[in-house]
Amino acid sequence: MTELDGYRLIGDIETYLDDAAALHQAIFDRPWSQDALRDLLAMSGADGAVVLSGTRDPAFAGFVLFQCIGDSAEILTLAVAPHHRGRGLARSLVQQVFARARETGAEKVMLEVQDGNLAAIQLYESLGMTAFDRRRNYYKAADGSHADAIMMQLFFDN
Repeated sequence: MTELDGYRLIGDIETYLDDAAALHQAIFDRPWSQDALRDLLAMSGADGAVVLSGTRDPAFAGFVLFQCIGDSAEILTLAVAPHHRGRGLARSLVQQVFARARETGAEKVMLEVQDGNLAAIQLYESLGMTAFDRRRNYYKAADGSHADAIMMQLFFDN
């Protein structure tokens, strides 16, 4: 568990899968259900972390789900509740992935981010990640429109 200015970062994502699914539902056009998140966690090398507000009755603020296999790790999904944004929570969640990936011997971390999600792209770039590919029309919005996925990665200096 890590303390973050009024928040706590913990690795026990399974306890909070219902909260994670509800947050995913609230902010993504094509959300993953609690069963889908549970299935992802059952994959080899899958793990996650959550952020809770540090109040007496903690509130779920965000989560990350990732997978470490061999020499690489992938961030599968990352979400921070809108009213908890701007406090460095996403940065802390990504840094948690970096730390866990290094512990498992990974040499790089990858992810996909929707083109146009400038806040996320700027966050990843500020953490040293760079774009290396694009998947055309990867994301489909509820209105039927499509957006590209930008593939980003970070190689660890060993």
